[in-house]
Amino acid sequence: MKWRIPSWAFLLWMAALSLAFVALALHAGWLYSEFWLLAPFALIAVFLLYVLLAAPALAIVVARGRVGVACLVFVLGVALPATLVFVPEARSRARFYVERPAFDAVAELARQGRLDSDEYYGARLPGELCFVSATCTVVTWEDGALFVPDWVGIPDDAVGYAHFTGAPGGPYDGFGMMICPRFELADGWWWLDACP
Repeated sequence: MKWRIPSWAFLLWMAALSLAFVALALHAGWLYSEFWLLAPFALIAVFLLYVLLAAPALAIVVARGRVGVACLVFVLGVALPATLVFVPEARSRARFYVERPAFDAVAELARQGRLDSDEYYGARLPGELCFVSATCTVVTWEDGALFVPDWVGIPDDAVGYAHFTGAPGGPYDGFGMMICPRFELADGWWWLDACP
């Protein structure tokens, strides 16, 4: 009897690759902050790597007659990350809700007074929370609002998340660019972007 890898293993492989691609897309702000002009090329390279690693599994599963499921996993692995990269509002909302416990942990550290800093880019986050901020830092503005940058330009400008204990004000200094609350996320958290 000839042994072969079951179709579900290939589908699981494709799903794992898709999740990794989605995770990267959720953090596209960090990617652009770190790699600046090279970020689009990095995203294209990751996309090509995804196709290169997923296509053989897709071909095997399709050849075994599971066309619908295989194509669904593959398309979601491409369409969902593309949506997250090219629709910033969808990405900022999705990222906030996926990483909500980490955002709440940052707000709790601020309430405890552990994020006070006079540094321009703010206080350094503990290592396990660095992924929340594009710079691994959090700024506390004069009104007590907490700013967590999602994207930081070179050499300045930023957009990101803010936590307000009261009604949001604004405009705020996003490292040189004036940013305003654009939409509420939950429990005092807002998305801030360039003021209209």
